[in-house]
Amino acid sequence: MKILLTIILLLFTKTLLAQSSKQTIEVHYNLYATDFDNQEYLYQTNQINIKQTRKINQLLTELKNTKSITQIFRETKIDTILIKENPERLIKFFKSKNIGWNTKQVNFISKKLGQIEIYQKYFECYLELGCCVYMHQRYRDEYVIKVFENGTLTNTFTSRKSLPNTKKTPWTDSFDLKNYNQNIDKLLFEIIDTKKQFQELMAGNELTKYLVTKIIDYHNPTLYELSAFDYFKELDELKSDFEILNIGEVYGRGRYIWNEPKTYYARLKNNLMMPQVNIMFLATKEGKSIYSRDSIKSDYKDIINRVQKVEFLMNNISQNQSVKLDIYYFNNKPINDYNIDNFNKNPEQWIKHDIFLERIKRYNNVEPKPTYANEDAIRVSKQLYCGCNFRFEKDFAQKAILIELKNQENKENSIWYLLPDNTVLLYIMQGEKVLEYNYTEFGKSRGLQYPCILFDSKGYIIDRK
Repeated sequence: MKILLTIILLLFTKTLLAQSSKQTIEVHYNLYATDFDNQEYLYQTNQINIKQTRKINQLLTELKNTKSITQIFRETKIDTILIKENPERLIKFFKSKNIGWNTKQVNFISKKLGQIEIYQKYFECYLELGCCVYMHQRYRDEYVIKVFENGTLTNTFTSRKSLPNTKKTPWTDSFDLKNYNQNIDKLLFEIIDTKKQFQELMAGNELTKYLVTKIIDYHNPTLYELSAFDYFKELDELKSDFEILNIGEVYGRGRYIWNEPKTYYARLKNNLMMPQVNIMFLATKEGKSIYSRDSIKSDYKDIINRVQKVEFLMNNISQNQSVKLDIYYFNNKPINDYNIDNFNKNPEQWIKHDIFLERIKRYNNVEPKPTYANEDAIRVSKQLYCGCNFRFEKDFAQKAILIELKNQENKENSIWYLLPDNTVLLYIMQGEKVLEYNYTEFGKSRGLQYPCILFDSKGYIIDRK
């Protein structure tokens, strides 16, 4: 019995020595949840048992050792000499094959890669990873360290709220002082015996590579614009008929093109076009050059004439100076197969929708209908297999002209197809309105919609599909 009492006394004395008679701590854990209205609330809170008391004094020391972002950035040992003196060498850290790195691209990005303050900005973003709840994540947590002196609470250090198992710095004390000292994370997780949660910061070349990639990714749109200077001479041939407003490589896929090779654009203007009308010429890479410019030179007058005879579109842009109208021209025609497939599909696909409709006929008088036979299922099938479901003949659809309206002020955007019979198909809209029509005329979303509505040249709706 005496031996047991001695062991207990020793353990108790050991704890008292680790947490000095003057200072002690409590550690609390808060878990927050986000509801479906995106409102955050405290889901769970509890006090955590301290497992490693020997390191408490070290933790208290680090809590007092306040470090700024600038200090810990210096501690990462990133090669600032290389950044300042040879930034072009840092391009090797970027592994994407989509950029060819011509002289203009190298000169542009080298200026960005040579600025230490830009690295510090993205380093701060790196420290904030895990800050926020996303689509399939509902929880964030925080740790609270309460410091007592002779039993009186003297300071409280709260970690940032972040996704579980992510960095917890910075720690904010009762006086709103932020501390980016990462040793706090390390010691805390050792003390509460959850070492796996500690995430050491990247440093040296690893961090340099990460930050260089982030910087270049951010400037990708500009780099794609400069990419077109590889074919400056070819695009310059368009000056015989147009003023070239700007050139670039098409960035991304999905709106205008899909699986085409590298594609370059030139925004064109001449005195045949109304002030807010431009032509967007898209030319794909062909061997060591790009597609010939001969077709657009021979076709553009007729195309401009046809588009500018669409009375309601011209009235709209005349009355709204913030609206721009782009006429697209793909290699040698004002529409491509990808866009035809989007709004019209083909007979083989139409049959699939017809078969689907036949299969669900048995549910015509059933309420409620099963989900695979309700209105939403029919709408999805129609769009998937029929596009707008007008089922135009192929040679008719191939004579269409793709037009895009963009409102610079309110980000409203729409895509139209001027058909050979001079009717106009509204295919895509985004935003509150298109022309004088509110988005609720066509659906429930202010985002992407596919109205699939046919207008006559005066702007009257003549068909809905």
